[in-house]
Amino acid sequence: MNDAELASLLAGCARCPYDGEWQALPFTERTVDGARYALVAVDPGLSALGVRRDDGSLWDLPEGRAPRLVNSSVEAFVAFNRAFEDAAVEADAYEGPSDDLSDDEIVDAAERAADALTEGLLRRFRAVDAAAVADENSFWHIGAEELGYGMSV
Repeated sequence: MNDAELASLLAGCARCPYDGEWQALPFTERTVDGARYALVAVDPGLSALGVRRDDGSLWDLPEGRAPRLVNSSVEAFVAFNRAFEDAAVEADAYEGPSDDLSDDEIVDAAERAADALTEGLLRRFRAVDAAAVADENSFWHIGAEELGYGMSV
């Protein structure tokens, strides 16, 4: 896949839970442990998101640490991003439990709703690219949890 095709696929990934800046064409390359990556997003001094040139997988490239799989393909990344956007809309629309509950019941209800959103999103992720969320410390697993945390009271 050339850089123009890659940029076209990633164009709609605005709500991705990555704080870095999306890069313009042509993509800068970085070689890590012999693998070449096209840097598609960069958070200077912290990390980058890079697409492996040899297989099209997308990786988190943290400064000074080993690369971590984000998605097995750019297409899977785009699908995850769409699912994440849908869940973010749902989280934003969440109005919280009824005010006629006790404080403890409100907290419990909000936590249940947040857990349900997170688990539902993780199920969607697993159906598309299970390897990307196999580790609870993976990029998308953490993103799904943080989205749910935003719903808590």
